[in-house]
Amino acid sequence: MKGTGRIVSCAFNRKNISIRIVLDVESAKFIDELNAYKGKTKTLRLDTLQIVGKIESITLCKSVGFLVHVARLDFISRRLFGVMEKDSLSVEVSTTQQDKLLYFLDTVAKRRNEKAADLLFDLSSFRKKDENGERTIPGKRSVFELSESQLNVVFDKISHLAAISP
Repeated sequence: MKGTGRIVSCAFNRKNISIRIVLDVESAKFIDELNAYKGKTKTLRLDTLQIVGKIESITLCKSVGFLVHVARLDFISRRLFGVMEKDSLSVEVSTTQQDKLLYFLDTVAKRRNEKAADLLFDLSSFRKKDENGERTIPGKRSVFELSESQLNVVFDKISHLAAISP
């Protein structure tokens, strides 16, 4: 899931930090995805801050929001204050498979002196035969645009590249 939003509140408890995030108006399409993530531990990227936390609840009012609990660590607290000041920030919630693919993309792209988005585009593009002949289906530039089956195919392709890359 990838969108924009803002942090509306933070509560610092003894063991964790509760962060309430509200997504922008066009984020209503994320309701089903957030429901699937509810109660599970996910990786969140809030602009430059990457945290791992458990999505506790989802709120639906004028906008879509969710509450995430994160371990209370000093470096997270310090970086969180910088992100809280922003009016709008990019919000990404990723699955384990997406995290693995992002790691592999960065690693292989650095070895090949490419951008990760360009490598993903190459790996997710494919040729399709139909009644008019053969045509190329363009790939995706973001891991968050891939379906589950596309994720699996790209993951298999990049696993082979990572094995043969020096």
